[in-house]
Amino acid sequence: MNDINDNDFIRRVKSILKHSGFSLGIGDIANATGVSQRKLRYWEEKEYIQPSSGSEEGKHRKYSYFTLAKVSLIESYLESGYTLGKAVEKAEQHSKVAQATRKIISDRLSGIKRVDDQYEVDLGEVEGAEGKHIVAILKEDSPTRLILTNVYGN
Repeated sequence: MNDINDNDFIRRVKSILKHSGFSLGIGDIANATGVSQRKLRYWEEKEYIQPSSGSEEGKHRKYSYFTLAKVSLIESYLESGYTLGKAVEKAEQHSKVAQATRKIISDRLSGIKRVDDQYEVDLGEVEGAEGKHIVAILKEDSPTRLILTNVYGN
C-alpha cells in the first residue's frame, strides 16, 4: 500500500481548492478555448465574463480559471446551436454547480490512499454515524464507488 494520506499534503490540496487567485491573460483564455480575443472583449462588454478583481481596465486583463471554464462552456453551447444569451445562462448554471462541487471537496477531503491499483479518497465522517467515513474508490476505467467504512486510516 502506498499511503499518501499525509496531513501536510491534504492541507495543501484543500488550500489550493479554496484559493481562487489563479489568473490567466486574455491570450491564454483565447488559446485554450479557441475563442478570439475580440469575442472575449465583446463578452466582457456585455458583462458575460469579468476580469479578476485587481485587473486594471484596459490593461492586461486577467481572468480566473472559472472564467476559462465558463468561456469553454459558452462556446460549446454556441456550437450546439444555442443563442449567446441562452449559452451564457446555461454556463452560469454550470459554473455554480462547479463551485459547489469544489466547496464540497475542499470541505470534506480528509485523506487519500493508493491501494494496489486504485485510490481511496476519504470524504470524512458521516454525521450521526460516529466513526463511519464515506470513502470514494477510484479505479481507472471503472465507475467511482462510494463505501461506508470504519474510521479511515486506522
